[in-house]
Amino acid sequence: MDTKRMLFPMTDVKGLPLTANIKGSSLFYENGFIMPKPVYFPNMSTIDIPQTINRIQREVNPKWFIKEDYWEEP
Repeated sequence: MDTKRMLFPMTDVKGLPLTANIKGSSLFYENGFIMPKPVYFPNMSTIDIPQTINRIQREVNPKWFIKEDYWEEP
């Protein structure tokens, strides 16, 4: 109760919405400081990092980045 009071000082702690008791669940202010809303984040440990990097390398055009003078060429 005290933790929620510190995290959401402008809100009545007893009126906060409940979240599921699972990893990735949290409360965030949506707009302003009216009332936080429950949000659920995906489990990031299940992401296949090498596959994601390969997909990004295939899909992102390297010419999209703006070349600046301070970038050194290998």
